Amino acid sequence: MAEIIELEGGEHPGSNERVDERLGPQYLAEGPLSSYLGEREEVAFVMHAKRGGVTVERDGVSETYKPARGCRTVVAITDLRVVIAIGGADEGGDRVVPIPFSTVTRVATDRGLLRERLVVRTEAGEQWSMPAGGDLDPVVAYLEEAREAWSQADRSAARIEEQLTTARAHLEDDPDAAREAAEEAVSMIAAGREGVRAFDLGDRVLVHAGFDEYRADVRSIQRRALAALAEAHAGRADRHEAAGRLRAACEAHEDARDTAEQALAIDAEQPPDEQLEAQIGTAERERARLEGLPRERATATLEDARSIDDPERRAERLADALAAHRDWIGLSWGPSAPFAGDPDSIRARILDVVDEIVDARTAVIDRLLAAAERLHAGGRTEQALSACSQADDHLQQALTVVTELAPDREETLRTWRVEIDHRRALIEREAVGVDDGNDPDSGSSGHDGPGEGPPESTDASASTDNGGVVAGVTTKTADRTTPERESRHDDGGFGEAWERLDTAPDRGADRRVSAEADLRAMDDGEFRTFVAACWSELGWETTIFAQSRGQYDVMAIRRQLIDLRVLIWTVHRPDGDLDASTIDRCVTDRDNVDRADAAAVVTTANVPDSVRDRAASHDIKLLDLQNLLDLLEDEGLTDLVLGEDN
Repeated sequence: MAEIIELEGGEHPGSNERVDERLGPQYLAEGPLSSYLGEREEVAFVMHAKRGGVTVERDGVSETYKPARGCRTVVAITDLRVVIAIGGADEGGDRVVPIPFSTVTRVATDRGLLRERLVVRTEAGEQWSMPAGGDLDPVVAYLEEAREAWSQADRSAARIEEQLTTARAHLEDDPDAAREAAEEAVSMIAAGREGVRAFDLGDRVLVHAGFDEYRADVRSIQRRALAALAEAHAGRADRHEAAGRLRAACEAHEDARDTAEQALAIDAEQPPDEQLEAQIGTAERERARLEGLPRERATATLEDARSIDDPERRAERLADALAAHRDWIGLSWGPSAPFAGDPDSIRARILDVVDEIVDARTAVIDRLLAAAERLHAGGRTEQALSACSQADDHLQQALTVVTELAPDREETLRTWRVEIDHRRALIEREAVGVDDGNDPDSGSSGHDGPGEGPPESTDASASTDNGGVVAGVTTKTADRTTPERESRHDDGGFGEAWERLDTAPDRGADRRVSAEADLRAMDDGEFRTFVAACWSELGWETTIFAQSRGQYDVMAIRRQLIDLRVLIWTVHRPDGDLDASTIDRCVTDRDNVDRADAAAVVTTANVPDSVRDRAASHDIKLLDLQNLLDLLEDEGLTDLVLGEDN
């Protein structure tokens, strides 16, 4: 006779000894049923029979196991598996057959006239037939739900295992990918739990399904990946520092510290806490060191520059100190800046460095001008002019710094511009006088007629009192209401362009025609100077650049809340066409200038439509000869060409 014992929920609070009590003593040969069950395994049903055996079919072959005399066949259906125990059926011992639910493919009953049996098929192709009695429907329903719940758990476990394998594979070569894969595994574990928990038996299945072990594996991978990432951040910080990117280096050390702290917060054994704590400490020390590094570099570079006696070498090193101070103020700017330093104090130090650069450059200029005088006195004109050119270079470098950082210091440099131009003019004039066979000291110009020679005075300081363009240096524009315009141009660096204006056509002639004729008669240098003068009259500060620079000829600046800068190219070709390559060169030069708001080409050449279209497409303003004459008429500037008073 077979019997089914259903254990109610209150009867199996984790202890299977109650099952042994229900079955009674000596029903198996070697021990009670509980000895064949796991500690966390709970029994839901027990079927037992005194004489009924268990039949298994494999590949069409049947085999039956029967209990020995005085023993029973016991089938325990737990939350994990079906456990068949046949007392004394295995050479005096119990034959125990566990069938995990994850291997069960079908559950059925075999009912006959005098018997009723439970049939379980497995994925191995086995069919187990067990004796049963009573109502098998609750048993079959339980087995079906257990099979589905375990099938869900197994599918989730397979996906999690695959994800963990991917994460482990990335640990060495790509810790960030390993961390991401581990995080994805966390999501998969949570989804798997929810899927299993949807079954009535779900909570009991989760006790055995191994999801907790998967979570431990994930934590281990996450901790190892984060530790490797912290090390990678530290290496990135070192590379940034070596390249001079201190802000990026500081941020990388912060990332290293934060990542190591995340790893330390994860409950896993490897890497050990001591290793992670060491990473955190190193990152904090390196970050603290970087905070003061810009100040140390700027201070050390400035001290080194001040220790140099030679003014030229000192000027070069001061330029390095200025760059270091500008880096420092950039790194310390803002409330969240990690670097030590007060921006206002650094700004004051920058102005001090600018003053020292000006002092060093002007000391070099003074030395070069003295050398030019000696060389000229010794008849070495070419070397004397070379010294003047070198002085020009040093002045330009000083002007570049002053214009950007300390415009109020420009006046000092204007004086040096006059000195350089004066020295060069003396050398060039006397050299021309010698070439023409005249005595440089005789005062003779070597030209015929009073309107053909150079200006009587070579002292350009008179022109700088009221402003204008002096040999390529920006000067302030005078009030346009000044009655005597000639005074602003009297030998103010305009050269023979303004000597020629004294012989302008008669006032009664057609002013536009006369102006056009005079413009066409200018040479390249005169035309360049004339264009700069026009912009000066319109309220701009202008700078003329030497043609040998190969870039723009004039820079015009309008001083206002935000300065406007216009780059001007002059093309004096009254008998030719303006070619497209000139526009292309202007575009290239303009794009290479950091601070340029507009670009213009002023030309006396004929402008083909294709060139005009190209200029418009590249946003290059184009003023041809007629546009320029219109401008002179509209703004009342025709007298600049005709040499007349207003």
